[in-house]
Amino acid sequence: MNNPAFLLFIGVCVGIYGGLMGLGGGTIMIPVMVLFLGMTQKSANATSLAVMLPPVMLPALIQFYREGAVNIPVAIWIAVGVTAGSLLGWKISSYLDDRALKLIFGFVITYIGAYTVFNTIGPHHLVRSIVLSAILTLLVGGVFAAAMILDRKAA
Repeated sequence: MNNPAFLLFIGVCVGIYGGLMGLGGGTIMIPVMVLFLGMTQKSANATSLAVMLPPVMLPALIQFYREGAVNIPVAIWIAVGVTAGSLLGWKISSYLDDRALKLIFGFVITYIGAYTVFNTIGPHHLVRSIVLSAILTLLVGGVFAAAMILDRKAA
């Protein structure tokens, strides 16, 4: 599956997604790299970061800047925080095994998906959207835990 045509296709899909949604594309790339390219979660996370630096950020950033949509002071301060946070995230990930990283990724994606769906009812229901998203994420965690218990009993 390391066919350059396949990898290019994934890159185009991620680029469209990043430019359209304002997201880095890791939500697409990381599962593809783990499921289809056989990478570990840690390797997929690291590769996703390497991929995203120049191609997604620069073209979209230039266009948004030309439209006057970029708030430079906000971007600079958040970038400083992201730099510190990414170093801290790397350090934390070095203590976690692949399974733990997959679980964290899955629960975060579940929460983001639920929040996005529930937030469509309107920004005036922000607290409700956050609470419903958290409940759904906890429910998914409970289903996961129950499945693990059942698997252990069956073994």
